[in-house]
Amino acid sequence: MKLRIAPSPTGNLHIGNARTALFNWLYARANNGKFLVRIDDTDTERSTDEYEKNIIENLRWLGLDWDEGIEVGESKDTYRQSSRFERYIEVGEELEKKGLAYREEGALRFKVPDDGEINFEDIVRGSMSFNLNDIEDFVILRSDNSPTYHLASTVDDIDYKITMVARGEDILSSTPKHILLMNALDSNHPDFCHLPLLFGPDGKKLSKRHGDTSVSAFKEKGILPESLFNYMCLLGWSPGNDLEIFDKKLAIEKFDLKNVLPNPAIFDTKKLLWMNGQYIRDTEDKIFRKLFLNSIQESISRDLFDEELNRIDKIVKSVQERLETMNDIKEQVMFLLDEPFEVNPDDWTNVNTEDGQQYMKNIRDKFMSANNFELNDIEEIMRDELKALDIKPKIGFQITRVAVTGTKISPPLFESIYALGKETTIARLAESIEDL
Repeated sequence: MKLRIAPSPTGNLHIGNARTALFNWLYARANNGKFLVRIDDTDTERSTDEYEKNIIENLRWLGLDWDEGIEVGESKDTYRQSSRFERYIEVGEELEKKGLAYREEGALRFKVPDDGEINFEDIVRGSMSFNLNDIEDFVILRSDNSPTYHLASTVDDIDYKITMVARGEDILSSTPKHILLMNALDSNHPDFCHLPLLFGPDGKKLSKRHGDTSVSAFKEKGILPESLFNYMCLLGWSPGNDLEIFDKKLAIEKFDLKNVLPNPAIFDTKKLLWMNGQYIRDTEDKIFRKLFLNSIQESISRDLFDEELNRIDKIVKSVQERLETMNDIKEQVMFLLDEPFEVNPDDWTNVNTEDGQQYMKNIRDKFMSANNFELNDIEEIMRDELKALDIKPKIGFQITRVAVTGTKISPPLFESIYALGKETTIARLAESIEDL
């Protein structure tokens, strides 16, 4: 068994193409088959090396390795259509000699029989039938002898011995043309499987109006590859038992193209973000700490100081429980870094009250005289002072939060103060107390 993904390098890897690659990969792995990646770049004007690199890097980032196909390095042209034009011209001329194709205005057209039907069994859609009267003679070589998609894709599937063609349903109308070419070339047919298209939550075909549609965009937003892999599995398929979160091993064990639903699959970014949060919380401590530090260092473009590392280690677990994406880390921990510290003026205006000012003065004094500054000590001092002043937590805690973190949005308050440390907390409180 051999399956393939054949993306065109005319744009970044689209989430729909990535889902198609994933289903091909899963089926190959589930059946001890081979998975091949080739580059369909017959559109030489729009194809670029940059887009090809994006496709390759993001397939690898998702963990979709391949047994055959395009590689960076030696023999990479073997699986690139732009290097196989001579082969396509040879096939076109062979069909012309057999009387199965003819020239018209310089282009070579395949001669479609006048009547009959093309029938095949689609693994997802069942029995398919196309009347040849509805199919016009179609171009296989343009006037400059460059191949069309129909010829190049079909010849490649034959030459690389592809046994299963699983692709989007938008290609379904082209399949009878490809079967006609295979018949003309005395080739066996692969099995065909046309996967449902991806729709947005509004029930319309997924497009840029729904937001991000490329794998790299989700990667840049802080989505984990394991999360995106898992979520894409659910776009038209399910392992059963209402199971939503599962690893690659289970996906391979359970996957079967026959169980893919034919109706459009809904791509819901909110569901992906929810799932990504689950994956972040389930990441092992050591692995998460490494991801956490890498994310911060990339954001600030420098290594962290020892004091900053000490602060972060005190709060990393609390932050992990609150994240939706890895990109949320920066705004959660920036107050711990030795950057110029600033308080958000709008947040400060909303929380600055006389009662709040008195509360800050009192806890600052208590912090200064405290012998211990552990998490439970901080919480006890702050809660006792609320009672002493008879004010609500919102009054005391919110102003303190903005004073020491700069914003109303931060990790849990006691943990934030504990991570920041006694001296820095006292100094920041002093900066915000108006008569000091």
